[in-house]
Amino acid sequence: MPSFPHAILTPDRIDRRAVLKGVGLGAGAVVLQPFLNALAAQAAGQPAPPRIVFFMEQNGLYPYHVQPKGLDRSGKNAALIDRPLADLELPDPISPLAPFKDRIAIIQKLSHKVSGAGDHSKNFGGLGCYQWRKGPAGQTIDHAFAAAVPGIIPVVGLGVPARADSVFTESVSAIGPKKPLALICDPQVAFQTLFGSVAEGEAARVFTARNKLLDWIRSDVRRVRESLPGMDREKLDAYLDAFVEMRDRQDKLVTVKDRLKAHQPASDGFASDKNTDRFQSQCAVAAAALAGGLTNVVTIDASCGHAYHTWKALGVELDGHAIGHKNPPPEEMTVPIRKFHAERVADLARRLDSIKEGDGTMLDNTLIVWMSDSGEGHHGFCGEWPLVLVGGMGHRLKTAGRFLQFPGYGMAGNRTIRNFYLALLHAAGDAREKFGDLDPAMTASEQAGPLVEILA
Repeated sequence: MPSFPHAILTPDRIDRRAVLKGVGLGAGAVVLQPFLNALAAQAAGQPAPPRIVFFMEQNGLYPYHVQPKGLDRSGKNAALIDRPLADLELPDPISPLAPFKDRIAIIQKLSHKVSGAGDHSKNFGGLGCYQWRKGPAGQTIDHAFAAAVPGIIPVVGLGVPARADSVFTESVSAIGPKKPLALICDPQVAFQTLFGSVAEGEAARVFTARNKLLDWIRSDVRRVRESLPGMDREKLDAYLDAFVEMRDRQDKLVTVKDRLKAHQPASDGFASDKNTDRFQSQCAVAAAALAGGLTNVVTIDASCGHAYHTWKALGVELDGHAIGHKNPPPEEMTVPIRKFHAERVADLARRLDSIKEGDGTMLDNTLIVWMSDSGEGHHGFCGEWPLVLVGGMGHRLKTAGRFLQFPGYGMAGNRTIRNFYLALLHAAGDAREKFGDLDPAMTASEQAGPLVEILA
C-alpha cells in the first residue's frame, strides 16, 4: 500500500530550491498549510497521490444517453467491444465532455444487481455493493479508496438535495457498518467547514457572520504568493478561485437581500435557492478541497435519496419522479438535465486541469467517476450501470479515450461494478480480491478480482 505523508510542515522544512524557506503563516495557516505541504512533497520528488471523485446523479444514467453515435446497443453481441473514442462521436446529452474526449472512458453493461432492483435509489448499495434495503451495511468504495490513499479528511461528502433547506443528509456513503457519512448539502456550510477554521475567537464570529475568508488571510496569501515560483503561483491562484467565487456569491446576495425577502421565503441555509447554483457551488468546493490537499476523495451526490429535483432553471417543470414514470422519458426534459450534469463534470475537470502538477495537471492524477445512484433507469433493475470516467489517476488505469461494452447480464463475460471497484482499489495499492456482496445469480468466478481491462 503506498504511503503519502501528510505531516504538518513548518516553513523551515519547506524547501523548493530555498524559495519556500521562511514562508511564515498567520491567520491563513489552516487553509494554506495543506497546499504548501503538497508543494513541498512535489519539490522532494514525491509523486502526487491518486485522487477520485464519485459524481452521482439521480433518476438513472440512461445507457443510450452515453452511447457513442452509430454503435449497437442491442445486446446481441456476446463479445467485449473495445473501441477508441477518437473514431466515435459523443451523443448530444454528454456533448459538453467533448473537450476531454481523449481523456474519458465510457463503460457499458457492467451489472450491479446485488444493489437491489426496481426502486428509486440504491442509496448505500450503489457505492457499497450490497442490497440497498440493508441501509449502511458496510463500507462504501469511497472510504475504502480513502483508506488506501490517506488524506487529512478521508472523504469530503457533498450533497445537492432537492430541498433548499437541507443542510446534511445520509444517502450513499458509509464509513463502515452502521456508520453513514453525513453529506454536507449547503455549499456555505461546506465552505465554512472545510476552510473556515482559519479564524478563532472574535475573528471567528465575524468570519461566520460575513463569510469572507479572504479578508482574513489576504496578507498571508499575498506574502506566500510573492514567495512562490511561477508554476506554484499559478497553482495557488487556481486553488483560490473557489474562495473568490464563494465570496462574490455571498456579496451579491447581500445586495439583493431585501428584494428576496419581498418575493419569497428567506432561506437561511443556502446562498441560492436554485438547485443549479447549489450544484455549481458544490463542484467549486470539491475542486478547492482537492487542490488544497485537504482530501484525496470527494463524493458528490446530486440525488440525496428519494426527493426528486425539479430543474426549473433548465426550463423543466416536471420533477424527476414524474419524468421517470413517462414511457419513454421525454427527451426535451431528460436531455437538458443530462447536459447540465455533463457540464458540471466538465467544469470540475476544467478546474482540475488548470492546476499544474508535476509534468501534467491535477486532472492527470484524478479520476472522476460519473454514474447514477440507481443504475440504468428511474426504477433501475441494474442489469447494467453505465459509467463515464474522466481523468487519469496517475496512469494507473487505461481509461484515456476508450469505449468498452461488455457482454450483457446473463451472458458469458459479463462483469460487475464490484469488479470495477476492485480495479480502483488495485490502482490505489489495495490488492484485495473481495469487496461487498456477490450476485447470487452469477458464478463467483465471474465476479472475482478487478476489472483487468482497465488496469494499467
